[in-house]
Amino acid sequence: MHVPTMPSPRTLRYVAPWIGRPVFFDRRRQAAVHEAGHVVVMRWVGLPSAGASITSTSEGTTGEAAWPEKRFFAELPDAPDDDDGRLAASAASVFHAGVVAELIDDGGKLTGPITYCGTDYTRADEMLRERFGHHASGAHYYSQRVAECVLRERWAEVEAIASQLLSTGRWKPDAR
Repeated sequence: MHVPTMPSPRTLRYVAPWIGRPVFFDRRRQAAVHEAGHVVVMRWVGLPSAGASITSTSEGTTGEAAWPEKRFFAELPDAPDDDDGRLAASAASVFHAGVVAELIDDGGKLTGPITYCGTDYTRADEMLRERFGHHASGAHYYSQRVAECVLRERWAEVEAIASQLLSTGRWKPDAR
């Protein structure tokens, strides 16, 4: 799998045309890959994940990647200055990682920022708002490109986590 290069901070303020979210027919696979993407990028930025889960009902499939406990964040040192917004945009990649993993799994290419409705997009947008304003396509695209680089490089890990989620509905860091 070709791993793209990390985006340049110069691209944070570019205007990029939005692209649509991939359409999956296998919603369980979509949820498993989505949550696995969050976990892999979370770990890349240094956040320990307590695990992930997917649940299927007659109404559909949902998933969740567990975040570290609040005390983990309380013990972190103050963040360094983020003059160009690169740190905020890189951190927002954790929220976009799920939809980017879906795109990769679907065989698509990230040619612009993916637009979608949901909690992940809202959280990423809030993280980017102070520096770039709401719905800043360049900042979202930068975040999604960071997620793409990490996920393509670590796709075997995404596959392993997604496989466990599909098999048992749960993944834990020590699960084999």
